[in-house]
Amino acid sequence: MLSYPDLPPVVISAGDRNRLQAIAQSFLEQSHPLAAPILQELQRAELHDPEAISADTVSLDRFVTYRTVGSYKAGRGLLIHPDDRMWPPAEISVATPLGITLLGLSTGDRMPMIGSDIAEPPWIEVVAVGPAATGGIARRASFTGRETSASFADRRR
Repeated sequence: MLSYPDLPPVVISAGDRNRLQAIAQSFLEQSHPLAAPILQELQRAELHDPEAISADTVSLDRFVTYRTVGSYKAGRGLLIHPDDRMWPPAEISVATPLGITLLGLSTGDRMPMIGSDIAEPPWIEVVAVGPAATGGIARRASFTGRETSASFADRRR
């Protein structure tokens, strides 16, 4: 992991942590290059009850507007768990360098892109965090720490 002494705090819920641990474990078993960055961010993260997480903090199923520092062009997407894919053009998977970087940051936070193989990774800034998506999001149960229901892709088979 890159060593930057003044990285902003990462705040996540226990339920999100359980889902991210499962991704990291799966990535470890596959020797995936993002396994270590996800685990390092989870170790750095402060765990909070979902109700105690500020509305301006990026978490799963929340819209986020972000930009590369030095650029005026902003991007926007819904941060998702990869099993929750429904509309890929509007989503940012937490199992990507951008998704790992954004997770747990708050509006105004800046951080170098995590998991990038670029020697000098770009810094990403959270411009705004939108409301949590509701109604149409099909999430797997995460409150027990064990994933028991089938993913969207499995249900379609």
